[in-house]
Amino acid sequence: MSNNIVKSILSSSIGNVLEWYEYTLYAYFATVIGKLYFPMEDHFIAMLMTFATFAIGLLARPIGGIIFGYMGDRFSRKQTLMFTMLLMSIPTVLIGCLPTYAQIGIAAPILLVLLRIMQGIALGGEFGTSCVYLFESVPVNKRGFFGSIALTGVGLGLVLSSCTIYIVESFASEEAIYAYAWRLPFFISVAGSLIVFYMRKTLLETDDFMIAKKTNSLVANPLKEMFKNHKATLLSLFAIFLTTQVSFFVVFIYGKTMMIDFLQFPSAKAGQFILFTVMSYTVSTVIFGYLSDKIDKKIIILLGTIGIFCAAIPFINALKEGEAINILSMTIAMGALIGMTEGTLNPLVAGSFPTNIRATSVAFCWNFTAVAFGGVAPILSMWLIENAGGVDAVAYYLMGVCVVSIVSLLWALVTKSLTREETRLQRQTAG
Repeated sequence: MSNNIVKSILSSSIGNVLEWYEYTLYAYFATVIGKLYFPMEDHFIAMLMTFATFAIGLLARPIGGIIFGYMGDRFSRKQTLMFTMLLMSIPTVLIGCLPTYAQIGIAAPILLVLLRIMQGIALGGEFGTSCVYLFESVPVNKRGFFGSIALTGVGLGLVLSSCTIYIVESFASEEAIYAYAWRLPFFISVAGSLIVFYMRKTLLETDDFMIAKKTNSLVANPLKEMFKNHKATLLSLFAIFLTTQVSFFVVFIYGKTMMIDFLQFPSAKAGQFILFTVMSYTVSTVIFGYLSDKIDKKIIILLGTIGIFCAAIPFINALKEGEAINILSMTIAMGALIGMTEGTLNPLVAGSFPTNIRATSVAFCWNFTAVAFGGVAPILSMWLIENAGGVDAVAYYLMGVCVVSIVSLLWALVTKSLTREETRLQRQTAG
């Protein structure tokens, strides 16, 4: 394996670790942030405002995906990755420094929203471009495995943020957490961000991009090209993304808050279970990413989606019953199933579009669905719990989205659609 491939893997995966570590700190400290920045008498309304702010940050992701996807497809994958790394770190540090509502009044939540928008724009550009850079930097017959590393970075970022918050909650009193300790994890990533930025400065452009550039295959408007000639691919992928995004945001982003606010779990205990779930997810992305180079990716995602459908009710029942061993078993199972779908999905998406629109297309798929499906999932889950039968409604919500994805995957298997671009490259390499 060449030095550039190794550097590509490290800089892309470590960058994703840091990006998702920084991004999910907000969700994991939602209860604390809600009281400090949205101090309302009704705790439900305060939490709704907190997650609405989270959703606003997600709304900015498609903007970042379009801007930086365009830059990646038109000019440089490498330069785009350098810029997004800096753009993510600055608002993260500023959130850690941000005065509370008690200190500066209404300016506090307004500034918080603006910083979340900046984070969302950066993440929208970073994730799609890093996925594509990693996908294009490795041999065609290993793109499933190495393409999944981007999602492994997401999992490791969640593990890192979960571990950091668990340490803070274990060693700091509740009073200290609200006073200052919640801010500490936001400052930790600065050193790592500087290291990744330096690593990315030494990267080379991918062969795929350079070939497209030399053959004048680049297009002036990648977004227009995507909508004009790849509508069927987009619709099929959106239906598949429905399950991966909703399950990811319900379990990893909203899960801890649901356990604390609606099922009366101690914060540290809820954090432990989420940590095990994320660890399971991370290992699963690697395993099924590797298998996706040997088995049709759509089959792996289909089996994972069916698994989420079957596990939704047992998962919620385990949380309701409160038996530690049952909760641990179901959280590990749910994490592995989500990893099974997501770890395989990235190479599927990247392999479904040609090089000249790949960065834009991958960024758009991930970011649009994160907003349309994932961003509303915590808010809709809260509404369902309050108005549609308690936490059981969350299980039915998960099962419903699984049905849509299963139908789309079966159709893709029957029509042999998706991954046509990747199949063409594999045949070209073999020839």
